[in-house]
Amino acid sequence: MIPQEENPHVINPESGYVSSANQLPADTAYPYYLGGSFPPYRALEINRRLSEMNNITPEDMMKLQTDNYNIFGEMALPVLINNMDTKQLTDSEREYFETLKRWNLRNDIDSKGATLFTLTWDSLENKVWNEFLKTNFQLIIPYESTLLENILKDSSFKFLDDVNTPQKETLADDVTAAFKQAVLVAKNLDSTNNLEWGKFKDTKVLHLARLDAFSRLHLPIGGGTNTINAANTQHGPSWRMIVSLTPRTQAYGVYPGGQSGNPGSKFYDNFVDTWVEGKYYTLWVMSASDFKDERVKWTVSFSPGS
Repeated sequence: MIPQEENPHVINPESGYVSSANQLPADTAYPYYLGGSFPPYRALEINRRLSEMNNITPEDMMKLQTDNYNIFGEMALPVLINNMDTKQLTDSEREYFETLKRWNLRNDIDSKGATLFTLTWDSLENKVWNEFLKTNFQLIIPYESTLLENILKDSSFKFLDDVNTPQKETLADDVTAAFKQAVLVAKNLDSTNNLEWGKFKDTKVLHLARLDAFSRLHLPIGGGTNTINAANTQHGPSWRMIVSLTPRTQAYGVYPGGQSGNPGSKFYDNFVDTWVEGKYYTLWVMSASDFKDERVKWTVSFSPGS
């Protein structure tokens, strides 16, 4: 057990802000083991952006919360580009490689580069960690940050070699082979007009019972794992809120659902499209003087039981 006073905390930081996006909440000097997964990338981008911003408005925060820039891609894409053996690529593979090279590092819904990057990196992970995948143990492969950090530190990282083959594979061998495998998937997606990131990711808001009829499927939204707009296939930002601490509190928010739990109600999913579009509703932060406001539709009165 960690004593309460020794849990990670900060008061009045020099940066002028506190941010959290599932990153490790302490530095390497912290004496307690925290466990779990702490991907750093969204937090890196949030901190980078906040450190550059001044006189921040609610509109600035709306743009930040819904931003699709992929900082992991910023770090990992050069690894793929610089280690691709283009001499081994066919003409069609070269065309896809050009698309990957031109990717603007944004996971926008119409981006084919974002899909090619994800397919290639996933394929590279499977190739590098193939020894994990071939065991009889219930092992998960290391986190994507582990692979990227080790490759950036050591281009001869020992897991790049496949111990099951007589030759010694290099980073270029693995990257090129991973890309060729990714292109096979990309061609199938392209043939059905599903290579664009929004279609490939295919975000959905599922009913708790996983019933499609009660869910919202095929939502056209960008973002993803390593973007601030962390909208993945089946999970993402369930509550976006911005509060401006002015004398009269100004607040904005939206969630991917609705105001009614009844699937037959028009209010069952009336917020989903607004959430997808990155828009917000003005939240009514009531005060005592609002008791008789015309926006109050109903009241509930309680009295002591007899």
